[in-house]
Amino acid sequence: MIINLVILVVLAIILLTIWFNYRHNDVKWKEHEIDVSGLRFPKGFLWGAATSAHQVEGGCDRNDWAIWERSYDLNAYPRIKNGQQSGKAADHWNRFRGDIDLLKQIGANSYRFSVEWSKVCPQPNKLNTSVIDHYIDVCQYLHHSGVNPFVTLHHFTIPDWLYERGGFENPDAIHYYTDFVGKVAETLGPYVDYWATFNEPVVYAMMGWVFGKFPPGKKDLCLAARVLANILQAHYQAYHILHEIDRSDADDDGIPCKVGIVKNIPLFDPARKWWLPDWIVAKTLHRLFNQSVLDAFIAERFKFNLWNVVNFSQDIPGLSNTLDWIGLNYYTQYLCRLDWKSDYKMRTYPNLKLPQTDMNWAIYPAGLYRSLQMIGSFGIPIYITENGIATEDSGLRKDFILKHINAMHEAMLDRVDVRGYFYWSLMDNFEWAEGFDKRFGLYHVDYKTQKRTLKDGSEIYRELIQSVQYKQHD
Repeated sequence: MIINLVILVVLAIILLTIWFNYRHNDVKWKEHEIDVSGLRFPKGFLWGAATSAHQVEGGCDRNDWAIWERSYDLNAYPRIKNGQQSGKAADHWNRFRGDIDLLKQIGANSYRFSVEWSKVCPQPNKLNTSVIDHYIDVCQYLHHSGVNPFVTLHHFTIPDWLYERGGFENPDAIHYYTDFVGKVAETLGPYVDYWATFNEPVVYAMMGWVFGKFPPGKKDLCLAARVLANILQAHYQAYHILHEIDRSDADDDGIPCKVGIVKNIPLFDPARKWWLPDWIVAKTLHRLFNQSVLDAFIAERFKFNLWNVVNFSQDIPGLSNTLDWIGLNYYTQYLCRLDWKSDYKMRTYPNLKLPQTDMNWAIYPAGLYRSLQMIGSFGIPIYITENGIATEDSGLRKDFILKHINAMHEAMLDRVDVRGYFYWSLMDNFEWAEGFDKRFGLYHVDYKTQKRTLKDGSEIYRELIQSVQYKQHD
């Protein structure tokens, strides 16, 4: 009897492992020489680069990250690598015109940037008109330069006064956020058609409330679930506020307001495809990091579950009708395995058989194709809102850009509706907990002189934009 039971269990494990392998969204990806001139894209495709306010503007000294950068952990170590602080960053606040000119020099027609909430609203429900005037100047110069503004309303930072009130742990943050959104929409609406409500909400929640690497530095999955639920509620309200206020068609395409959210898609694959526990870990992490938020926009119910650690569920009626487009941030793939010694019995690491970036991320272009296939089922336009590499190796940079754009092109040939690509980032910046050491920019920044220089390897992006053929969108 016991032997029969053991046989049945073993057989079930084998069959389940075979099923996971069969259903796995993997692709056979062959490296080949890419002919840039042979790539074809829809007419009106957006080519650009992205930044975020805190990382490049400088002078962001009234938000939660400014507090975080001055603080220390329990072992008395600085929160930021080498005790660095953002300070002037890349001084983009004062140099935005020159930086937009640099964007034009590579042939880009769009720029994704964020509006710094703490500068716009230095106090609750108060508007700093001089700051708004600055962002109007940015948008006007973009239009003068023939560049489409693509505005992110929340890119990881909140005002210090909201941080003191608990940030997005506190449901009152929804009201404060939507008040900010309304103020920005009223003033920038005549210049902006593309709005992103939040950048990478899962990364924001995980890094701040699970891994403790971002403010507020907590490690509580239940709080992370609450933060994500509040963010989804805030997105829902912001979507309707933007559509109600922004009635100006800035780019003359007949659609005055297009609202989306930006989702980072890390790929989680089993380290050993023959070992069922690794499959379970990969599926669990995929559900937490990716499907929890994506499914909420389909089922109008946010579920965030991890075995006996957290079991969170909240209905958000109407959420499924609040995406005009979706943004994809893609960087890497993680291999996953069961690890009884880790906090959650799971461990991830890069595939060391692949080239590595300075962030110790595996370079896996096929993952961009897979991620696009994953979110293509939404049936709405997709913008690759971030894709880039931190490296000092010019050959690796060139290879990364070319192969990822080719992967995007392959997805488009397979009928995935991609409308734009934004490289991360336009220039080197303050890379959050990594400080200034990790350089993602197309342009190198000398932080002593603020001189910008196009990096070797970046010119492939300019060459590609100038060489591709265009066709009518079908």
